[in-house]
Amino acid sequence: MKDKTEVYDTLVQLTGLAMQRVLKSTALEQAPGGEISIDIRDSDIDAASDKDLTMTKVGALPASEIRKMMQPLKMDLEAQKRDERFRARFRLPATEPLLMNVSAAHFIETEEGDEKRIHGRMCLSEAFLTFSSTDRGQYYEAIIPLYTIRRVERLNEKIHPFAIKLVNWHQAHTQFRLNVSKQQYEEFSNRLTANLRKQIKSMKMLKRFLTTCPSELVVADKTNTEIDQSPGGLGLTFGFPGDAKKLKDKSKMKLWKKYFNEYGRNLTIVKTAQFGRLVRVGLPNRLRGEIWETCSGSIHQRFMNQGLYTRILEENKDKTSFSLEEIEKDLNRSLPEYSAYQTPQGIDSLRRVLSAYSWKDPELGYCQAMNIVTSAILIYMSEEQAFYTLSVLCDDMLPGYYSTSMYGALLDQIIFEHLLESTMPVLFNHFKKTDIQLSVACLPWFLSLYINSMPLLFAFRVLDCFFMDGPKILFQIGLAILKINGDDLMRTSDDGAFMDVLKKYFNSLHEPLYPDSENVKARTLTRFNELLLVAYREFSIISDEKIRELRQTHQLKVVAGIESFAKRSTIRNIDETAGFSKEEMGILYDKFYNVLYYRQKQQQKGDRMDYSAFEKFIGTLADWAKFPMSEHPSDQDERQNKVGKTFMVRLYKKFDRGDQGSVNLQDAIIGLGSILKGNHNDQISLFFELHDVDKDDYLNRDELLQFSETLLWVFRDQPDDDEGQHLHAVSTFLRNAFEYSEVKEEGSQEKFLSLASLRMLVLADEVLETFFEHEFSSSFRLVEKAVEKQRSLGREIFDSLFATGVRFANSRPKVLPPSSPTSVSSPTGSASNTSAASLSTLSPQVTIKDASSAATEQTPTSSPSPASSPADATSNSSTASTAAAATAAAAAAEHEPHKPEEEKTKKPDEAKRNDKNGDGADVTAAHTQSDDEDDDEDDDDEEGGDVLEEVDRLLKEYGDDDEN
Repeated sequence: MKDKTEVYDTLVQLTGLAMQRVLKSTALEQAPGGEISIDIRDSDIDAASDKDLTMTKVGALPASEIRKMMQPLKMDLEAQKRDERFRARFRLPATEPLLMNVSAAHFIETEEGDEKRIHGRMCLSEAFLTFSSTDRGQYYEAIIPLYTIRRVERLNEKIHPFAIKLVNWHQAHTQFRLNVSKQQYEEFSNRLTANLRKQIKSMKMLKRFLTTCPSELVVADKTNTEIDQSPGGLGLTFGFPGDAKKLKDKSKMKLWKKYFNEYGRNLTIVKTAQFGRLVRVGLPNRLRGEIWETCSGSIHQRFMNQGLYTRILEENKDKTSFSLEEIEKDLNRSLPEYSAYQTPQGIDSLRRVLSAYSWKDPELGYCQAMNIVTSAILIYMSEEQAFYTLSVLCDDMLPGYYSTSMYGALLDQIIFEHLLESTMPVLFNHFKKTDIQLSVACLPWFLSLYINSMPLLFAFRVLDCFFMDGPKILFQIGLAILKINGDDLMRTSDDGAFMDVLKKYFNSLHEPLYPDSENVKARTLTRFNELLLVAYREFSIISDEKIRELRQTHQLKVVAGIESFAKRSTIRNIDETAGFSKEEMGILYDKFYNVLYYRQKQQQKGDRMDYSAFEKFIGTLADWAKFPMSEHPSDQDERQNKVGKTFMVRLYKKFDRGDQGSVNLQDAIIGLGSILKGNHNDQISLFFELHDVDKDDYLNRDELLQFSETLLWVFRDQPDDDEGQHLHAVSTFLRNAFEYSEVKEEGSQEKFLSLASLRMLVLADEVLETFFEHEFSSSFRLVEKAVEKQRSLGREIFDSLFATGVRFANSRPKVLPPSSPTSVSSPTGSASNTSAASLSTLSPQVTIKDASSAATEQTPTSSPSPASSPADATSNSSTASTAAAATAAAAAAEHEPHKPEEEKTKKPDEAKRNDKNGDGADVTAAHTQSDDEDDDEDDDDEEGGDVLEEVDRLLKEYGDDDEN
């Protein structure tokens, strides 16, 4: 690892892993029942335990040992990076490492007898076989679970000896030619054979699982009533938002049926450019939930963990946790405009899904905004579908969004502002000049996936695109909103005006864009169609890879922003400042929490100090409070330490105002305030109180001796003159104290010293008067060393980074040989030149016999009661009002003055709106009914903008003849 770039990339990757691990730990509570947590996410690497970290002394290792550690670390990081990109590319579970990656071609025989070829890359993991096109302009993506493959045959072709045919559960035949050598083919064949055999048990669960997929009934020509009997969302009972007739739901179902027949369905569906067009024009109500889970990959989670959702609820039905309490608070604030959430049935359904997720992932538990997203997807999904989709959202698609720190959403807000600056610098500079906080409006967009910002009908259209295209669509939609409203936003001067422009825009999404146009199609084009068009066309440069790179670049800014915000929030919420300024409280905050971090690394983290941490904390403020570390202390040192410990324990108890056995920051501020901000009488009273053990308001002989010993202990490091002024002062004080002591009761021989007498004796001695006047208070130094300005989060990141590296180096797992291909190509990327020399193992021919019959139609499970319930929710989310301030703080220092560029903020002209694009780029091209479909005709409906060339072309292509 001599190359500086390699070293830097490795450190960046380790830092990212460590930061994610640190920030993920900030959950509401470690909920009871954590033993149920199933590892269906955690794609990152767990940091080594604190014990491993403290016991491993890498610095003491010989150079040869360190060199041995470095190579496996580098190779394993490369493998992990490759696996993560592979899983993200195909939305696969975290249990799927990339085992093989070969060049292949999918070929299809047309009806005319010609052969159509699609060149691409074939990847093999433990349970999946994937193929993605590498031909420019050709989108073809197949994700084939091995448990859906019923037979693999080797085709006998002289020209192409390494061709195979796959037959899946739905009896669809797919043929591939592998561009590999004979040895590579044998390796591929052996590995595929072994993995297929491992999946036979899973294949037995297919028949039951497919009864939960409405697409099976659609292909089987079942009636709508029969389809509605299959498991689904709350919409089956309370009605789906919008008018199905106006939304062309029936025609869309016919289009999807034809797509399913040609390209497969549910677990075996193949995604083409046509798939994207059908999603972008809006999904039919009854298929929306299934398409969402298919696009997100949660359908694979649901298949592999059948019964887990029910089991989690059953095993935790009598348990409680802080997360459950928080869930209860938010249940009635979840899409109140939808009728289901005004009834016990809808509320109970939402409660079960959120509770089950909090038990599945107790580290995260529950966080605000989860309820908004979950309540939305439950309209179209069954509880089990929503449970796994929520898991994929929180763990993979939007990591860190739904955590107490919301670090993922804050990070994406920084990225969003960066993209705004690079694409619309004039608008960005205007926001900066007028101090408009972009995150105030935009953070809720991201957290609620636009559900709380747009009317529900349009928010679900955004969700359609989100599940298909991934997180990048959130940025594209957001930038498109700002671009379309650019002229109006340039006239705003504060946050209020900024919010008003956006609110007005969201309320107008249903309005026609060109109401006076002579073109009939143009008149039906709505503002929402324009939004999608601008998002996909104007901001197509935003890709998943670009977002990934920007997250890596900006992630450390989030750490500083969160910690800075946490510090300011804590200080702002201090009830009693005890006379300290904000700067002084900031120093106390840093010292307090730095000590907490170091002293509690092996304990449950919290914000209260035990005595050991308190002693360390006072030692950072005053030198006299530090205890020397010596293996063989003298008798005098032992006695001094005993005196000092006694005094510090009493001071600790004094600081502990609530007698809780611990001290929080507020306690420390009040305790220190009485010392640093008090006068000499306050200091004398403090010492008197600390030594009045029996609390009788007098000091007896023993207590006076302890008082004197404490003074000598505090003075132990003070420079004395030749006459020993401090020792002389204490001796004189003790002699006078005994002399001026008096009896409390007549006839008693024991004498006591009152507080008034003590004050008189102290003020009579110049040395002691000076000490209590200012020396004691000035011994506490509220000065922060440069090294102490590093926040505890930064230290945690370093420790996690270091521990992760040690763990990598010591574990040394198996990795692919150097000649192994390590990249997963995108559907539009160029073909990879990487060789397949490192592929693992596959026999020349694989045949798995049919173990069971084809899937049967599913049986009815519920009685639908459909009802139309249109809802136009335009309320803005208030979930992240405080986090928005953190985003602004984190991003404030990022932007530097730059030379403005000319930008376009005007709407594309009408001609551009109606431009046809053969590659599917015309995302607003929408769906029209067939000529003989009378029941779907309505040119003036709110979704009329969808009646454009795109679906009209699809209908003609398929020969749609809709029947009533």
